[in-house]
Amino acid sequence: MSKKRLKKATDEGFIPGIYNYCDRWCERCTLQLRCMSYVMGKKLEEKGSFHLDRENNREEGNIWTRLKEVFDSTYEVLHELAEERGISVEDIYASEKIDREFWGDDYENSSREQCYARIEASDLIRICCIYEHLADKCLEKIYESEDDQHKGEILEEALEIVNWYLDLIQAKIRRALYGYHLSVPGKNKDDYNGSAKVALLSIDRSIKNWEIIRSHYPEHQRDISHLLIILHLLQNDTDQQFPTARTFQRPGFDIPQ
Repeated sequence: MSKKRLKKATDEGFIPGIYNYCDRWCERCTLQLRCMSYVMGKKLEEKGSFHLDRENNREEGNIWTRLKEVFDSTYEVLHELAEERGISVEDIYASEKIDREFWGDDYENSSREQCYARIEASDLIRICCIYEHLADKCLEKIYESEDDQHKGEILEEALEIVNWYLDLIQAKIRRALYGYHLSVPGKNKDDYNGSAKVALLSIDRSIKNWEIIRSHYPEHQRDISHLLIILHLLQNDTDQQFPTARTFQRPGFDIPQ
């Protein structure tokens, strides 16, 4: 895709690949309408497309029919988006090349199976699993002991934030590790740094908000202090594994477009 056509596709609204480097908190994002993933999801909802909870009650044979409807709807939505913005579907595909390349043909000849065991056994993933397990138990205790006197906007916000990032941290670190070990020389060399940066930002925000929660729940201070130690360890190890991640410029978020 030429630079001119890429600029046109970007100028028409979408920021290519923005959804690869976000925290998936769409309702809080100011760039919703510039994200193809978000816009397509909303358009598919409007068309009444696939919903897993609804499909679980259907017969197996009907699932395949519904899947075909979803694929057809996705194709229609792509054409609608292209028509609305005065560009071609090919331009959309080309401008959103980051995610397609990450899991696409570039990695067909890579030994992903050999890499899988090493990544899953890595210290980073293990620390993530320990954090998630202990954080789940701590949050359960907090919600069981919570009363109206403890409630307030700051505390509710802090609890919501640590809950949101609880699973996201591991997901982003895993994507960063796969990108690091499976990257092709000369292509997407910085992509894994984008995922690592989102993980680090999620860890930073989790630390900040666990400290807020600790100040409201002295009876859970020991458990929360353990969580903070684990998060600081995860933060340090992630920074060491991806030393240039924090300087990665995420399109839309760090680079205004």
